[in-house]
Amino acid sequence: MARTATPLPATGTSRAVTQTVARGLELLRAFGCDARPLSNRAIAERTGLPKATVSRLTRTLVDLGYLTRVASNGYYQLGSAVVGIGNAYLANCTVARAARPLMQEFAARHDVSVGLAVPDRLQMMYVIWCRSPKTLTLRLTAGSTLPIERTALGKAYLWALPATERRDLLARLRKASEERWSDIMRGIERAFADLDRNGFCIALAEFQRDTFGVAAPVVLDDGQTILSLSAGAARLGISEALLRRTVAPDLVETAGLVRRAIAEAGGADA
Repeated sequence: MARTATPLPATGTSRAVTQTVARGLELLRAFGCDARPLSNRAIAERTGLPKATVSRLTRTLVDLGYLTRVASNGYYQLGSAVVGIGNAYLANCTVARAARPLMQEFAARHDVSVGLAVPDRLQMMYVIWCRSPKTLTLRLTAGSTLPIERTALGKAYLWALPATERRDLLARLRKASEERWSDIMRGIERAFADLDRNGFCIALAEFQRDTFGVAAPVVLDDGQTILSLSAGAARLGISEALLRRTVAPDLVETAGLVRRAIAEAGGADA
């Protein structure tokens, strides 16, 4: 029988520990998939944490192996402990084991990159990334994040959300986007209309020039878990009509295969 953890008393000490852990995780998130080392100042700007707090946390995280310090400039980069956790998760993740072969076949079939993503605050984060050797990539990988409101990937996720959750998330996105919201919302509405009719949405050069993205939702656990499957590439001159005839319908079918494969493997939490 699983043990139940004994909750800590709500003391000032436990609150301080919780805050320190939360700040440490926020600091690690600042690196994202950025390969470049970051200074304490850059980390403070990305997280909004005080510089003194950042300096204290980076020293602790270096001691624990979650960060390493670059000798030449004193900047910081993610350490082997973080990489090990990520690799262990991906190696043992039911979703990855079930979905990756289907995604790799799709990537080779259409000479594109294919990613499966989960929500991460106001972004979507790829947990699996596959590509054809012939593909001009978008410099993305597992762990990369893209904005929800300006990508096919994010719009497919938004569309699949229950109405209340979608409304709440749209309100947060609107607050973050400010004066650009009218144009962004028109793009979301067009994507929703496409998803209603066809089960996919398409973005051409919306987030990055000379790129395209096609996406479809993957709904698991009776709607409790929603992922987004997308295909894309950096490709000049590709027509939307061609994507609609070839890549998009196959992506919808592959999304269904991925959903069934995950369910047969035991679900998203196995």
